[in-house]
Amino acid sequence: MSSRFWAFVAAVPLLACGSPDLAPREIRPTPASAPALAPLPAPGRTSAHAPAPAPLAGPAPAAASSSAIVARARLEVARGVTYDPAWVAIGYPGGDPAPDRGVCTDVVIRAVRATGVDLQKRIHEDVLARRAAYTTVERPDRNIDHRRVGPMLTYLRAHATPLPRTFDEAAVSTWKPGDIVVWALKPCPACAPDHVGIVSDRKGPRGLPLVLHNIGPRPSEDDALDAWTVLGHFRVQPAAAQEGVEEARSGSGP
Repeated sequence: MSSRFWAFVAAVPLLACGSPDLAPREIRPTPASAPALAPLPAPGRTSAHAPAPAPLAGPAPAAASSSAIVARARLEVARGVTYDPAWVAIGYPGGDPAPDRGVCTDVVIRAVRATGVDLQKRIHEDVLARRAAYTTVERPDRNIDHRRVGPMLTYLRAHATPLPRTFDEAAVSTWKPGDIVVWALKPCPACAPDHVGIVSDRKGPRGLPLVLHNIGPRPSEDDALDAWTVLGHFRVQPAAAQEGVEEARSGSGP
């Protein structure tokens, strides 16, 4: 990875998607008022705030779906989208900031929409249904909640397939193109969800997949998968498969 990239990250940490500038209505607990973010709960355990639904089951996404996610994320790099954390009113569902503007979450939102999954709609509906689980959302706002890393992580933990967060020999093969990775820019126990990106179909010189992300000033494709603390590694099913699993879970399917 270039020294220019690391210099930028070191110089402007507030450009991460966890920036308060992006989240005027998001509560950011301080270490004095709330405990640090805990590791993912062990299987079978639930949050003290609200019971978490079981993660989506099912096979890995079809190659065409993962390719579509990667291709759309890479388009953000090609377009040279400007990192802009400003709050803007957008449509619903399917709302989006100006195509030449965005933050790290917008890379993921735009990429996943290539498979028919609208994270704006899904996260907003989940915020309304499980308010207690979204501890950083003061009041729901469908213009911005899905564009914050914290609510996106809460949604993914409940509704996406969780995968290993490590890079040892047994786990490294689980990192597939189109997967979503959520990072904290600081090590735990001071960790909090700050940044998110898409796993690329290309590998770096160390053998790890590259990541497509926007930490500013423009999106990039970098050898940065293990650059920060990984809080989550997820796989989102295409819309048709995801809806089928949700119907089965609710008992409303045929």
